[in-house]
Amino acid sequence: MPRFPESLRRPAQILGTNQGTLHTLYAHVQALLDLQGVIRAVVPGDVYVASCDAAVIHLITPSPALATRLRYGHRKLIAALRDKAGIDLQQVKVSVRPNYVPPQPRLRPAKPLSPENARHLASTAKYIEDDSLRIALIRLSDRASKP
Repeated sequence: MPRFPESLRRPAQILGTNQGTLHTLYAHVQALLDLQGVIRAVVPGDVYVASCDAAVIHLITPSPALATRLRYGHRKLIAALRDKAGIDLQQVKVSVRPNYVPPQPRLRPAKPLSPENARHLASTAKYIEDDSLRIALIRLSDRASKP
């Protein structure tokens, strides 16, 4: 096993100490994941815990139907969290965040260059001083569909 320099610490050392911001953040995340497990046992579906303050829990779901179900059953959910997790809540806040699916780009083939436009392109290329650009434009005009 390689030796770590004195200035570096192993992840187990960082997370194992009971002090520091990272340990506090890790403990908070674990608590939210535990709450999420209790909520998913009561309400089946994709329900995520966004935050939990002293008296308010904020839940996120991708489905508006499930959000409505959570809003109507908030008393049952509060009672279940009180019994199973020992948390005394007053309010359940529910947000809908649909799962993002990036749009697929619509690929369509390029329209072929008309013979007339190819002639114009070739005649314009004659007056361009940059050699590589002139050659590229002439090659492009040669690709035009011949009548």
